[in-house]
Amino acid sequence: MNTSAHISLGTLADVVEDRATPATLETIRAHVATCSTCDDALQRLKHLVVMMRSDVVTDAPRDLLISAINIFPPGAPPRLQRIIATLIFDSRKASPVFGMRSLRTSSRQLLYSAEQSDLDLRITVQNEECILSGQVIREGCVGGLVEISGPTGSAEANLNELCEFTFPAIPVGQYSLRIRMQDVEIEIPELELKD
Repeated sequence: MNTSAHISLGTLADVVEDRATPATLETIRAHVATCSTCDDALQRLKHLVVMMRSDVVTDAPRDLLISAINIFPPGAPPRLQRIIATLIFDSRKASPVFGMRSLRTSSRQLLYSAEQSDLDLRITVQNEECILSGQVIREGCVGGLVEISGPTGSAEANLNELCEFTFPAIPVGQYSLRIRMQDVEIEIPELELKD
């Protein structure tokens, strides 16, 4: 086997498709005769070209191709993944345990899971109003936007450097919560704010 430099794939493709000059063709034949690596690559390319030329599959209709290409136009921002969060823990429904954790706190804790993200919410109720705060637990959430919507309107809060947020006091009631980050949107469609 010849250990000299191998022939590039582009040059071998030129040979297979009859685009190589006679001088180049002679040099390649001499090399391939002594180099099994290049000879194997040349044979695989010849086989591939034969298969491609014998292909009888019809092309997709032009309108279908254009429609498929327009789904993701060049330069368009990446599609936002939307995830509905699932409640995995509610401190008001947790079994009492002994020790310090059994003390009743003034806040209710809700933990949600949304694929590779977790959401820790704290609800504090005073005088029929709630203070809602929380933290998103995932990479890349800094600068995200949290929006809460309900019967009295909507409010927004930004995620800080620790991916935390706090809303000012809002009336108790049924709300929806949406967290928008660069590549994902997490939603809690039904969030009941009460003690």
